[in-house]
Amino acid sequence: MEPNIDEWCSDNRLESESVIILSVWLSFTSLAAVAGNALEMWLFYKHESLRTTSNRFIISLATADFLVGLVITPVWIAERYVIQPPDTSAWTKILNMLWVYTTAATTFNLCCVSVDRFIAICFPLRYKFIITTRACHYSIISAWVASILLPLSLIFVSEEKMGMMLSVATFLLPTIIVTFCYAWIFKAARRQIRRIRENSIENNTMFNAKQNYKALKTVGFVLGVFIASYMPCLVVSIVHQVKGGDPCLDDRYFVSVWPWIEAVAFTSSAINPWIYCFRNTDFREVLNRRFTWFPS
Repeated sequence: MEPNIDEWCSDNRLESESVIILSVWLSFTSLAAVAGNALEMWLFYKHESLRTTSNRFIISLATADFLVGLVITPVWIAERYVIQPPDTSAWTKILNMLWVYTTAATTFNLCCVSVDRFIAICFPLRYKFIITTRACHYSIISAWVASILLPLSLIFVSEEKMGMMLSVATFLLPTIIVTFCYAWIFKAARRQIRRIRENSIENNTMFNAKQNYKALKTVGFVLGVFIASYMPCLVVSIVHQVKGGDPCLDDRYFVSVWPWIEAVAFTSSAINPWIYCFRNTDFREVLNRRFTWFPS
């Protein structure tokens, strides 16, 4: 007996097992994102030594991740996994705008952090002239304004027409920028290590080599987490835009596939503090003074 296509298409609610898994997963992610990023912002506020130009970019990223954990993820759990309204409802459109906003805020701030580190490592002598305090503030403001304007464009343009553009703006371009910056950082760090090994005559050679090796590991973590978190969004969005057109399949895609991709993307907000903050020597030293139990 052939399956009833109408019944299959009308069954547009996520399975109960998936709802439980995703809700628990995102609840822990939300708690970790709030706690980790709140601690990061608190340390920045309490310690003047941490208020450097580079750390301002990191705190802007922490603010975006904090909002994801505090506001967006709980709303997402309630609306996407509990209420589960149809794809055409007003609440769903609002939620999609919030999704675009938070994703853009996170990825744009990641770009700012990456470009800042690229300039600091590849052009150390010109860094203070390029990344001034004013340039830092303008870059952060521009990232937040752009992340607000992108979802507002959904009000004036249909979601189908905006889909590909949003995928490029929020996923593809940030991926290219972050990958380019950290690829150059990786090359610079390896070049420094090789130079140290070939001309090692100072007592602090081993220390410098360890610092550069740590920088290489950090680059690997950064790229790995970024690609694992946002590449599924990019790939599935592009495939959906290219292969879309069937309302029934579109609805099943919205219900069955996208919630898992969203959960993966939101998880990055809980991981980012450990990569960008707690692996930072200055932040970790302050943490050790405030909390002696924190691993050094």
